[in-house]
Amino acid sequence: AVVSTQSTGREIQANLTASAVKNIPESLRELAQQNRVMKRELLLHQDSIYETEQEIRQIKEDIRKLQKQYKKKTSLLNTTTTDICTPDTELTLDIPTHKMLPV
Repeated sequence: AVVSTQSTGREIQANLTASAVKNIPESLRELAQQNRVMKRELLLHQDSIYETEQEIRQIKEDIRKLQKQYKKKTSLLNTTTTDICTPDTELTLDIPTHKMLPV
């Protein structure tokens, strides 16, 4: 008895909805349809925006890590090169040469 009452209630609701929709002007129905389509498109774009924001956060984190690595490497270079060459400094070049063996 409860099931038939629920199904009868649904049928009445469906009939009332159908008759109400028939009384709505065509232009308003088209506008409502366009609004539903735009709402779906907005949801799709929101997902895309969220994914892009996640990628941006990851890229920024990678950039920070690379900058830290660069600073460490440049600081190591700066501490190891303490000798400065001036114009008066005498340089000795030690270029290996191939010596011919006696035959």
